[in-house]
Amino acid sequence: MSQIQNRLRAISLLCMALAVSGVAWAQSSYTAAVRGVVTDVSGGAIPGATVTVTESDRNVPHNVTTDDAGRYVVTALPPGQYTLSVELTGFRTYTHTNIPLAVQQQATFDVSLEVGEVAETVEVRSQAPLLNITISTLGQVIENRYMTALPNIGRNPLSLLNLTPGVNGAAGTISPSNTNFVANGTRNSTSDVLVDGAIVNTTEQNTGATDLKWTPSVDAVQEFKMQTNFFGAEYAQSGGAIINVVTKSGTNAFHGDGYDFLRDSTFNANSWAANRNGSRKPYYHRDQVGGVLGGPIRKNKTFFFATFEYTRSSSPSSATATVPTLEQRRGDFSQTFFSDGKPITIYNPFDTYKDAQGITKRRPFPGNVIPPELLDKVALKALQYYPKPNQDPNPITHINNWFMQGIGQSFAKQYDLKVDHSFNNQLRVTARFSENRNHNAPPNLYALADPALSAADPYNGPSFTKTKSATSNLTFVQNATTLWTFTYGLIYSNYGRDPFNAAFDETTLGLPKYMQDTATLHVFPMFSAGGYSDMGTQGYWKMDRQEGVHQYSGSMTKILRGHNIKAGAEVRQNFLDYAQPGYPSGHFVFGAQTTSEDLNTGNSYQGNGFASVLLGWGNGSNFHIDPKAFSRAGYRGFFVQDDWKTSRKLTVNLGLRYEYEVPRTELQNRYSYWDLNAKSPISVSGYDLKGVVKFVDDKTPSPFDINHNNFGPRLGFAYALNDKTAIRAGAGRFFLLSRATVSGHTGAGFNTDSAVPWSLDSGATRNATLSDPYPQGILTPPGRSLGDMTYIGLGVGTITRQTRNPEMYSWNLSIQRDIGWSSIVEVNYTGSRGVHLYSPYTSLSPLDPVYWLGPHAQYTRAQLQAAVPNPFYGIITDPKAVNLNGKTIQQYRLLRNMPQYEFVSGSDPNAADSNYHGLQLKYEKRFSRELTLLTHYTWSRMIDDASITDGNLAWLGGTTSFQNPLDLAMEHSLSQHDVEHRFVATGDWQLPFGRDRRFGSGVSRPVDAVIGGWEISAFFTLQSGFPLQVTQSGGTLWNGTQRPNLIGDPATPGDIHDRLNNYFDQAAFSRPAPDTFGTAPRTLDIRGPRVNMLDVALIKSWQVQQGQRVEFRMEAQNARNHPVFSDPSTAYGASNFGVINGTKVGPRNVQFGLKYYF
Repeated sequence: MSQIQNRLRAISLLCMALAVSGVAWAQSSYTAAVRGVVTDVSGGAIPGATVTVTESDRNVPHNVTTDDAGRYVVTALPPGQYTLSVELTGFRTYTHTNIPLAVQQQATFDVSLEVGEVAETVEVRSQAPLLNITISTLGQVIENRYMTALPNIGRNPLSLLNLTPGVNGAAGTISPSNTNFVANGTRNSTSDVLVDGAIVNTTEQNTGATDLKWTPSVDAVQEFKMQTNFFGAEYAQSGGAIINVVTKSGTNAFHGDGYDFLRDSTFNANSWAANRNGSRKPYYHRDQVGGVLGGPIRKNKTFFFATFEYTRSSSPSSATATVPTLEQRRGDFSQTFFSDGKPITIYNPFDTYKDAQGITKRRPFPGNVIPPELLDKVALKALQYYPKPNQDPNPITHINNWFMQGIGQSFAKQYDLKVDHSFNNQLRVTARFSENRNHNAPPNLYALADPALSAADPYNGPSFTKTKSATSNLTFVQNATTLWTFTYGLIYSNYGRDPFNAAFDETTLGLPKYMQDTATLHVFPMFSAGGYSDMGTQGYWKMDRQEGVHQYSGSMTKILRGHNIKAGAEVRQNFLDYAQPGYPSGHFVFGAQTTSEDLNTGNSYQGNGFASVLLGWGNGSNFHIDPKAFSRAGYRGFFVQDDWKTSRKLTVNLGLRYEYEVPRTELQNRYSYWDLNAKSPISVSGYDLKGVVKFVDDKTPSPFDINHNNFGPRLGFAYALNDKTAIRAGAGRFFLLSRATVSGHTGAGFNTDSAVPWSLDSGATRNATLSDPYPQGILTPPGRSLGDMTYIGLGVGTITRQTRNPEMYSWNLSIQRDIGWSSIVEVNYTGSRGVHLYSPYTSLSPLDPVYWLGPHAQYTRAQLQAAVPNPFYGIITDPKAVNLNGKTIQQYRLLRNMPQYEFVSGSDPNAADSNYHGLQLKYEKRFSRELTLLTHYTWSRMIDDASITDGNLAWLGGTTSFQNPLDLAMEHSLSQHDVEHRFVATGDWQLPFGRDRRFGSGVSRPVDAVIGGWEISAFFTLQSGFPLQVTQSGGTLWNGTQRPNLIGDPATPGDIHDRLNNYFDQAAFSRPAPDTFGTAPRTLDIRGPRVNMLDVALIKSWQVQQGQRVEFRMEAQNARNHPVFSDPSTAYGASNFGVINGTKVGPRNVQFGLKYYF
């Protein structure tokens, strides 16, 4: 094995050396190819004929010679317009003009030469073939015509990804965003985006999800192709899709455009929610100006293309909060009521007694007023930073009694420069550099209310992003049958986000000095009082992140008779420097239970969270120490692909890729891992204690093992049944990114979370106070100093060394038919299966269900929570191990794995799987007779065990929670990303009136200025809703999240407008008994509201002079102002269960644009 590893390292180093030493160039992955057979009129093969494919706009030729069977292949052609010519002495020269070639297209042109003189020419003018008879990949090419003609209010070229069949947004979203989409049943956020052959996405830390960092301007993109099912062996690290973007290049003529796009709330409609509440539409303004310019530096040799774009926007930022009333600020709760008007009684946690049954109770405060002498001094100082009420929409509960609104602004600049140079017919290079700078400045809402409150604003502070993308490419044509390509790519992103109060002295509140001395970031601590809005710095808001990828790749293409063989290698080097402290100055949580009558039982008419704040008696507190991490990870891939033209009708696609990840390391060796089988350094009679935290070192720098088992075969074919019909099929094995990629945090031992309970006896007495919230001291990272004793008695979260990449198996069968009128129809069957997928659950020390599940459990809940003699007493002596160092211990802790720890969590298991089957129908009419159409319908079904990779990725869509994480078969259900029906229709119609049109071609210029140059385009989407996932508030399970029982059919008939307050039948659910599994599946067959949305654009052009025109456009998103309702609340037991309160899509949003083309 070590010999194999050494060879692989040598190959990797060789690939890197080739890429660094000279030469960096483009893979043909973002180019096109032309192939065919040259014969005489009798059908006999003609060897030795010269085939020249010339770039029309740049006059750059690409030459090959036919082999002994008359075959030729010309590869690495930049997408664009071409002229094909074939000549040989004794035959007339054949010329085929106006050939458009798209990214990754392999066009076939068979040529029949006629006997004659070379000087005689046979010229053919026609479009490129519509049928794909060479590769078995499914996907869609989106030309710049689509991007500029269709309504695209966000001016993002990749917003048109959903023009591809089988693609939909992730759960809860409308359309693809970033890489966050589902393609033919794959996991969301697992796709690669390449621009000019180099990736522009990074890896979301510690997740295996991809994150797009840079997108070129619409006016800089020539086209892109989205491959969604089965792609060649040259592609990797994607189980979803490959998006190949090609930017524009300069030509022999100068050309470009300038533009200004404007959006303003004056022209927008009001939202459904605002209309419902009688509110005015919010202010919004956005202005984007820019332009592009391309042309020759040296004709036929060197070309440039440059882009500049500046965007600024202003939008409202508002907050509605619930803050203490003026009476409550003084400790007076005599006017504090529940929603039904009944008073809420406040009980004194310092005044207790035992009732007749021996149960500890609290006595109420006389008059429901807390005496001044009991008001906590720290709480009173913190209260000075809490805003006072400025409205009272509910005089009974005083909910939402504070409102503030301000204007936030954002600014963005982007520029790109691309240079192409042809040394000769054999050697060509290109290079591109792009940069984007973005700054976001939200208002400080607390400061708008009162400047003195600025430090405690819990809302978002300012942020900035600086992104750079660079690509350099080299193509070398060694001879007519051998081609070398090399690529270097860099994507780099620097992101910073700050709270409003980044320099606050905690001791000014009366908090102890040890907090100020220990804090890694001095901000206002967070106070969270139940029933009230937070005060202080939001957890994890501060972020300091620099990340990127160096990419090196190279390949050789060899033409051997009917074989087009391509072999190559790829190296990626990921880096991430990351800091995101959770609560670096502390977080204090206060609940109503502290001021209720009973110690352990809540009551809606007892207790108040803010009363608990005033008394300085909380539920718990946190304090994070999490230093900046410097993470590095790599990837190596090697492939061979053979596109074998076995006959004129049949092409077989054979490929094999071998790849592995170089698991992450940290520059200061601050990683650790979990050894499940290592013997514990402590021993207790009757327990076989195992499980130890281990640390990396110079010999073992990574906490993960390398997985050397990733072989991905690919097999497909394309068969031309006749000149109008093609049949294609393909299947392959693909690997997704693993958890072993870069991480934004150090390992266990190098970061800490001081989570302190404020009572050790269920609320009878206090363990901590606001003046001393961490009486046992704040946990400081021990590093590796304690060895195997690290975290004994405490909770530990780390990873196991096992590395296994999630896998996707994809297959398809496709039939294409050219039906004339520049149109094709396509019927596709697609399927995929995911195995070893990640799921969110991470506990390595769960409590076995035999102890607690159902009526046959070995223990009751009371028995499991009962105090029993502690076998660790005197052995675990750390004063911070408050749950394991006493004379007694709760019974359940001794029944778990590794009871010597408070808890143990590890890397997410590769335990989930998925299945997908889909039928796709597509009709495409390429531009002719002033009309372009593209429409498709997908009928599909996706089933999985878990719809999300990580609980921290819920913002990407999906909120998978398990009832029984130890048995994922119980979780098998419809995927949260499943869209059963999806229909998309787009069209662009240039009205046939005016000069150069079918009607009125001879009208005068003034008349043409009125009736000519009109264009209408539309984008319509109709799709099913996503399956609903019903959870339950207040569930009782030891390991998972309890779901309710499903006791009936929750479907309800009627129009959705009549069901907004009762979207489904709430009586179809019931609460299960404690410590039992509910019968509701993870997702229901009931779906959320469907999507029905129409965007339109109206365009008018005026020809200024030859080659110059002015264009005015108006486009509207959600042109009908049709509400696309969001999903209802699905938390059983909550007051808003089954209620829809908002929409997924905003109201009609209008944009005006003015462009000048030259």
